[in-house]
Amino acid sequence: MPTPPAGAMRTPLVSINIPCYRQLDYARRCVASILAQSLQDFEVTLVDDGASDEYRTYVASLGDARVRYVRNPERLGAMANMFQVIGMGSGAYVLAFHEDDLLGRHYLMAAVGVLEQHPDCGFVAAELREFRQESDADLACEADPAACEYWASPADFARAVCRGANPMFGSVVYRRAALPSGPPPLGEYGTLMDRPFLMMVLGRWTGALVRQPLVWYRHHGDTDQRHHGMRADHILELLRAYRDALPQPLSAADRTLLHHYAGYWLIQLYRLLPAEAQPPLPGFVFRAWREGLYNPMRERGVGRAGLLRAMVTGL
Repeated sequence: MPTPPAGAMRTPLVSINIPCYRQLDYARRCVASILAQSLQDFEVTLVDDGASDEYRTYVASLGDARVRYVRNPERLGAMANMFQVIGMGSGAYVLAFHEDDLLGRHYLMAAVGVLEQHPDCGFVAAELREFRQESDADLACEADPAACEYWASPADFARAVCRGANPMFGSVVYRRAALPSGPPPLGEYGTLMDRPFLMMVLGRWTGALVRQPLVWYRHHGDTDQRHHGMRADHILELLRAYRDALPQPLSAADRTLLHHYAGYWLIQLYRLLPAEAQPPLPGFVFRAWREGLYNPMRERGVGRAGLLRAMVTGL
């Protein structure tokens, strides 16, 4: 794909929008990884949710007409800002990227290549891969066009997730024409809105997942506060979304797949809830069981043992 001539006034192929909030040191490295992309036909917008002049000064210092700065009139919060930026820009394709993560040098080329070759594909995501220390060797990984998994429907997506696929929301390159109209139902899913949003796209388009290590997600550790707005109902609503995406009534195979997935993630997501939002664990698990989202009497492995113990002890 040719690089446009310097100074040419034209619509960029990709709009990369970065929601920002008081992490300028990380944002510098993030933008550097974007500017090093093998595909150079893009625009970059840093969307400041914290009213910090540091970002404005940094963007001005780059002297790159492709990179601009926007400040929100009032603070939106991480999730609302993320969903606001998804539709920004003018490119045919759009990426809403986290300011503390890194793009492998060939990710844009790989994702746009899939979208160009598959006109029915609404988005391309990357597998979630965490890092604690940066590695230039990792960022230089070459793209393999064959290393993609394709989904034709929300059911395909739900099964893939339940089998262990882990699409990183901040890596998704969307076809602009595929973006859902209207605001996402954040009230139903809270900070777990990412995958239901992708299933909304899959209601009319196909999707793809790059299984190579082409995008890197920074490990947050104990300082991670992204899920402080999450509630127990959001967890159950997410599991309902996966269940309802599958053909009804559930086949034995789909039911087993969903229950096995829920057996692990019910507890993991419960632990991410802020203390004041944690209902008694036995009652929470019983709600999932009653709604057919999980069955500890049939599940095997860690999920069953952990949940049965939790229901008895409340721990």
